[in-house]
Amino acid sequence: MLDQVDKILFQWEEERPDLDPSPLAILTRVARLAKHITNSMKETLAPFGLDSWSFDVLSALRRQGEPFAMTPTALRRATILTSGAMTNRIDRLEVRGLVERGADPSDRRGIQVYLTAQGLELIDDAVVARLNSAEQLVAHLSARERDQLAGLLRKLLLAAPLEAVH
Repeated sequence: MLDQVDKILFQWEEERPDLDPSPLAILTRVARLAKHITNSMKETLAPFGLDSWSFDVLSALRRQGEPFAMTPTALRRATILTSGAMTNRIDRLEVRGLVERGADPSDRRGIQVYLTAQGLELIDDAVVARLNSAEQLVAHLSARERDQLAGLLRKLLLAAPLEAVH
């Protein structure tokens, strides 16, 4: 089966046989899939009142296990945000009652961001919906194909410039 990307590649081969457009076979498909994945995630998270950044922050806290807390710096690193953006995001989640700031038990001067009971319930429900949606997106791949693709994408990410992945 051919897709729109194949048509683009054929056109480049016709018009510029001196060029190798094969990298576009991967990168254009990844870019198009990224748009599809982003739209799917928006639809999945909307009923929970979440978007991608709020899901990322809440799920980063949830993955820590009890007491579901991280310093703002660790949270920023886990979600690839700037310091100012993270402060704004924490403020917005705090207003909604999904997180709260509290003392860092290991550093008297520091604070931690804690997932509230309401935040825990919300992210537990949202992550189930997100994983179900993700499953639908990769349902056409066998377990072996999923492993292969995950490995190849990991290899590309690890080779990417540091600022692109951190």
